[in-house]
Amino acid sequence: MTGGLKISDLRVGYGRNEVIHGVDMHVDAGERVALLGANGAGKSTILKTVSGLLSPRAGTVTYNGEDIGGKRASAIVDLGVVQVPEGRRVFPALDVEENLRTACIGKGANSRKERLAVAYDAFPDLATRKNQPAGLLSGGQQQMLALARAIVARPRFLMIDEMSLGLAPLLVKQFYGDLGELFSEDITVFLVEQNAGLALQYCSRFYVLRNGEIALSGDAADYRDDPAALMNAYLGFTGNGS
Repeated sequence: MTGGLKISDLRVGYGRNEVIHGVDMHVDAGERVALLGANGAGKSTILKTVSGLLSPRAGTVTYNGEDIGGKRASAIVDLGVVQVPEGRRVFPALDVEENLRTACIGKGANSRKERLAVAYDAFPDLATRKNQPAGLLSGGQQQMLALARAIVARPRFLMIDEMSLGLAPLLVKQFYGDLGELFSEDITVFLVEQNAGLALQYCSRFYVLRNGEIALSGDAADYRDDPAALMNAYLGFTGNGS
């Protein structure tokens, strides 16, 4: 397959502090790729840069050959690049359906109705709560809503940031099991996750980010049974215990 995301020599920061230092990575069309790392490694910063919420200080971010670094977030969404943010980020004062409608602003009434029906079919629990304020939903229900909102947006390149955060392990396993049914195989997935075991089961390749730099990358199959090697990359061990 051709196309997808390509990041070259990316540098990003907040104020005077640079937190991403010359990162190179790619996610080809149709791939499922995980970005792993500890808290503060810079994973969410990379996703925010791809989404247009942050602008690169240097380097390039291209999607299907088009430079999207620094573009407006709305223009990037129009290209089919959709993010499920860390912590769900639903609008607590809006009800479930109003939250879903935010993902299809500017779409025709027929298209909006069709996409809402698809989302409710995927998550029947949300259909029964469509008039309930999102802030009153449980954490698991809010994650359903965040994923349903992505379904409504019709992604071609889907980024999911820390889906396991704050959820019971059984629920997280269920969400990962459902991803293949929720999003078709032709949708490219870029997954940010701390739970390496789950991410490596779902993805074919991975990158480990440490202190804003790539510490390790490879095929997921090579490391599914070797968590120690990934732990070394996470924490910066040298392999001799030092």
